[in-house]
Amino acid sequence: MKKTTILIAIASLALLLFQSCDKNYHEVFAPDELGMEEHEFFVEKTGGDVDIPFITNKQGEISLINQEDNSWIQLGVTTFDKDDTLPVHVQANDGFKRRADILFKTETRKDTVSVFQEGGVEEKFYVSAGSMVVYNGTGGVNTVVTDINVPLSRIQTEVRYSGTDEWIQDCQLTANAFTFKTTDNTDKNYMRRALVVLSFVDGWKATQTANISVLQARADNKIGGVFTAEELRNVATVAGYTLPEDALVEGYIVSTTEGGNAGDAQVEDYQQGTGVIDYTVTERTAYLESLDGKYGFRLIATDPGENEFTRYSRVCLGIGGAVIKKSADEPVQYTIEGVMSKNILTSSDGTLTMPWKEKSITELTDDDINTLVKIKDCEIAMRKGPFTPVNEGYTSLCGYNRLAKYPILIRDIKGGSMYMFTNMTCTYRRNGETLPYGSGDITGIVVHESYKSFEKDGNIGRYQFRHLVREDIDLKKDFKDSFSGLITEFRYAKFPGEFEETILPKAILATKGNGEMCHTYGSVSNFSPSYFYIGECGSKKKGKYAEGAGIELDEGGIYEPWVTTGTESAQNTDGKGWFKDNLKLSWSNKYWWDSSNDRGYCWLVVFSTEGITSDRVSMQFAMYDNSQSARSPRYWKAQYSLTTHDCSPSADSQWVDIGEFTVPDVAIWASQNDWQTLGTRVYDFPLPTEILGKESVSIRLMPRNNKAAAKSADSYDSSTIANNSGYNTMDYFAVRYNK
Repeated sequence: MKKTTILIAIASLALLLFQSCDKNYHEVFAPDELGMEEHEFFVEKTGGDVDIPFITNKQGEISLINQEDNSWIQLGVTTFDKDDTLPVHVQANDGFKRRADILFKTETRKDTVSVFQEGGVEEKFYVSAGSMVVYNGTGGVNTVVTDINVPLSRIQTEVRYSGTDEWIQDCQLTANAFTFKTTDNTDKNYMRRALVVLSFVDGWKATQTANISVLQARADNKIGGVFTAEELRNVATVAGYTLPEDALVEGYIVSTTEGGNAGDAQVEDYQQGTGVIDYTVTERTAYLESLDGKYGFRLIATDPGENEFTRYSRVCLGIGGAVIKKSADEPVQYTIEGVMSKNILTSSDGTLTMPWKEKSITELTDDDINTLVKIKDCEIAMRKGPFTPVNEGYTSLCGYNRLAKYPILIRDIKGGSMYMFTNMTCTYRRNGETLPYGSGDITGIVVHESYKSFEKDGNIGRYQFRHLVREDIDLKKDFKDSFSGLITEFRYAKFPGEFEETILPKAILATKGNGEMCHTYGSVSNFSPSYFYIGECGSKKKGKYAEGAGIELDEGGIYEPWVTTGTESAQNTDGKGWFKDNLKLSWSNKYWWDSSNDRGYCWLVVFSTEGITSDRVSMQFAMYDNSQSARSPRYWKAQYSLTTHDCSPSADSQWVDIGEFTVPDVAIWASQNDWQTLGTRVYDFPLPTEILGKESVSIRLMPRNNKAAAKSADSYDSSTIANNSGYNTMDYFAVRYNK
C-alpha cells in the first residue's frame, strides 16, 4: 500500500511540473501571429476603396513591394501592432490591367496581399499562326501576322531547335507582324523543326505565351504528298485504303467536342443495356472541310487526346498511315480513321478565310455531308419538352446504356424539314431551359446517320444535322419572333368548359389558335406518361419537378397542371424525366381497327383557316405506340377534307391524301428491340395552300392497314391491331403557316 501511495505522489508531482513548464512555455515563447483570410482583391477599372483585414500580435510594417505602384494605389496605414484592417485606395485605370503586391512584415514573419485592377484598355497578344512550313531557296522574310498593343519591350523571343543547327535568324517583332529568315536545309532525308516562343508578363504578372511551330522542308523541298479532297475520295474504298506515310491533307477544322455532340455512338445491344455504348467515339470525332468548302471528311482520332483540333482553324495535317473509307450505301460518306492532332504541320485562324455555307434544308446535297452549314430561317417543330424528351431510365444517367442519341425535328421557312441529333453526352440537352420557340439559324454538321428506333431499316431521311455547341442553335426565344404563325396547336388535353360547344363528339380543344380534336371510336379517354421534363435527370437527380415540361404560356409563366389540379403526386421522383398519365400532357386511345368495315379508326382534327393567306402551310404532330402488348397500328396515312369531317367509308371520296408514315413502339423494359423508341417521334407534312381561307378544314390520321408488332421479339409488323390492347399516343399536333 505504501508503494502505491509513493507512486501516486510521484505522478502528481510530474503532472504539476509539466503544467508549470507548459505555462512558462506560452509566456516565454508566444507565437508570432501574422496573416489574413484573403490574399487576392479585385477592383474595377473605375477604381475604389478596398479594406484588407489582417491579424497579428506583433509590431510590423506595410509597404508596396514595387514602389512605382505608389502612382495609382495608396495605403491607409504603414505600421501595425495588433489585429486591424488596412484601407487601400485604388485610382481609376484608363490603361492596361495592373497588379500591386503589398508586403506585411514583422521581425520574424512576412505575408503578401495582391490587388488586381481591370484596365480601360484590353491587352492584345494575338499571333495568327500556330504552325507553318518554310521552304529552301526562297530567300526573303517569313511573316506571321500579329495584333499586339502591349509594349514590345515586355515581349521575349526564344527559339527552340529539335537539332543542333540554329537555322532561324533575324527575328523581328512589330505590333502587326513577326518576321524571321532561315538558312537552307541541306539534309536530303530529314526535315527540320523549331519552336518559336513569344512570351510576356501581363499586367497581372501572369506569363502569356504564343508558340509558332516552324517546319522546314528537306533539301528537295518536299514535306510529303498533299492529297486534294477529290483525290482522297477517289482512293477511298468500303474496306478502307491505307494512306502513304507522307500523305498530307489541307482544309478547315469545322468541329469541336466541347458540347459532347460531335459524333455518332452506336448501341450494340439494346437488350442488355450495360456497357454497350462506346461514348469515346464522339470524343474522337472531328470534321475536316476542303479549302473550297465543297467536300467534307469525318476524322476519327486514335484516342480523345489526339482530337485536340481548334475549331475554324486552317490546317495542313499529316495523315500518313490513316485509313480512308467510304460508305457502302447511298449517300456516300467519307471517313478518315486513325488521325492524330499532333501531326498538324501548319495551323492558323481560318475564321475570315473559310467558305461559310448557308442553305435551306431543300438545298442540301450529298456533297454537304460532313461539312459545316448554317440552316437559315428554321425552327424546332414541337413547342414542348427538352432537346431529348426520352425515358432516362434507359440512359447512362440511370446506369443503363440503351440510348446514345435522340432526334428532334427542325423545319425551315421554305418548307424543308429534317431530324437534328442530340447525344446523351450533350452537356446542355436537358438543363432546365425551355426550347426556343422562335426562328433563326442553326449551324452544324450535315450527316447521314441511321436511327433504327424510328424506322426498322434505320433510314430517317437522306440528311440529318448535328449542332456542336448551344450557341450554334441561334433561334429566338419567343414564338412571336418566328417566321410561322399557328392556326391550331394541341400541347396538352384541354377540355371544353361548361358552356362551350364542339363540332366533334367528346372533343378536346386547341391550346392555341382554334380547333378541336377527337377520336372516331370514342372520346379521348386515355392518357399516357410523357417524358417532357426539361430539368436535369438521372439516378442522382431525384425529386419534384421545378422547371416543368417546357410549355410556356402566351400569358406568361409555364403550364403547371400539377399545381392547378392538385396532382403533385403525378410527378415522378426517380430521375427518369417523366410525368404521369393523369397530368394529361399526352393523350391516347386503344381502339384502332373497325373490323366490320375492315378499316382503321382515326384521330380527327377540325379547324378554321378563315382570313389567313400564305404561300406555305404545314402540319406537325408527335406520336408513339404503346408496346406493352405490341398490338398498336404500325402503318398510317394522313388525309384532309374541305367538305366533311365524316370518317365513314361512304365519305372516303371527299378525303385527299397528304402522306404516309410509320409510328414506332415505345420501349418496355423487358422487351426492348432496336426498332422501339424511348420517346416521341415528330413528323412534318406540307399541306396544300387551298386549305387556307376556309370556314372548316378537317384532317384525319388513321391506320392504312391492320399490321402491328407482336409482343414476341423481332416482330416489327407480323401481328394485327388489337382493340382495347394496343395504344397509340399523341403528344402534339399543330398546323402552321408562313406569316
